[in-house]
Amino acid sequence: SVATIGWYILLQVVLAVVSGAVGRKRPVCLERTILNLKCFAVLLGITNGASNLALWGSVQAEVPHNLGGTIGVVLTCFFSIGFMFMVGGSVRNCVAKSDDNKEDECEQLWERFTEETEDGALCLTLAHLCVQATRMSITGVLPLPGGQMRPGSSPTQDDAWWLFLSGCAYAAFIPIIDLTLQVSFLSRFKGWLKKTAGFGAAFCFLYSITWAMASLSDVAQPPGQMVLALIVTLVGFAIIFLLDFLADLSCTGDATDREIKALVGPVSVLIGFGWKQAFVGAILTINAREKLMPAPVQTLACTVVLVLVVVPAWRLYILPVVMSETLSREERRASISKPKIVPLPGVRAGGSLKAPLLEGSPLQTSDLVKQNTDLLQRNADLEASIRGIQEELSELKQMAVLLR
Repeated sequence: SVATIGWYILLQVVLAVVSGAVGRKRPVCLERTILNLKCFAVLLGITNGASNLALWGSVQAEVPHNLGGTIGVVLTCFFSIGFMFMVGGSVRNCVAKSDDNKEDECEQLWERFTEETEDGALCLTLAHLCVQATRMSITGVLPLPGGQMRPGSSPTQDDAWWLFLSGCAYAAFIPIIDLTLQVSFLSRFKGWLKKTAGFGAAFCFLYSITWAMASLSDVAQPPGQMVLALIVTLVGFAIIFLLDFLADLSCTGDATDREIKALVGPVSVLIGFGWKQAFVGAILTINAREKLMPAPVQTLACTVVLVLVVVPAWRLYILPVVMSETLSREERRASISKPKIVPLPGVRAGGSLKAPLLEGSPLQTSDLVKQNTDLLQRNADLEASIRGIQEELSELKQMAVLLR
């Protein structure tokens, strides 16, 4: 639809400007640029994913509700969104090479964060379609395009357990995909399958908890939705702590740890969608009871207020902590690719070889002490970078052994 394409174009433009790939102003702080890119990528990625989800959920509701119709919708969605992403990638490549025929650091950041966001939006949509079909196979009724239960349908506790087991099956596909698809040129496709399986597991867990809660409280009203969001959050935290505990065990190797940590992202989506239902229910209730302005305008105003309250706090205090490891890795790469030479105090940086190297008064003891401290700090940073490279090389060796 037009809205889906519009949100996708907005994603490209915003990330291009924030990364410095487009425009005259280049970012001066790598850490701030990466955090801003991640912030806008997450916000616009969720918006793109929600737009695709609504569009293809509506398409799924119109086709025959059988296995053939489900497979047809999933494949059509995959190739349609994939074609849109391919066109977007070609445009990014042309823009990146339009000035000097090569990609600089800003353009590489633009490409990387855009691809990550595209992958998330595509896999979120595919997982939604697959879980919709899974829920229909359990209850015999296709849910509404947005995932809500159809009026009059009442899943049982047995249905909730079957959906929970289906989520476990989706999660089990992640290591199976990793072991069976060990071809280098299919790496992005492999990532799509793993993310789709992870999101599928998260959706199944969310809806199974919703079905289990439906018999205890009215999950269609804000109080029930708030309780549901709290329960989903507690369950998500418990799953994350369990995954972290398993990853820290000495008996698990690096490959196993990567597969375990791959489930953390989908679980965070599970928590996010739980609270999304609570916020949507609260806004709808406010609009139904308080009619201060037209309903669309009032919904937009409530959304703007929520964004102004939540997003700055998340960007300033939560995102830096979550991305601390990524920021350290990027700083190491930048320090390796662009080494800086700091001249000694009083030493001329350029000039004739016959000219005196030292100008002015002799070096003071305090200057030497300060310079020695700086050198020690740079030496420590270099050792940290070398350790990071050694860790990456060891991971590559393990992957090479697995490929054999």
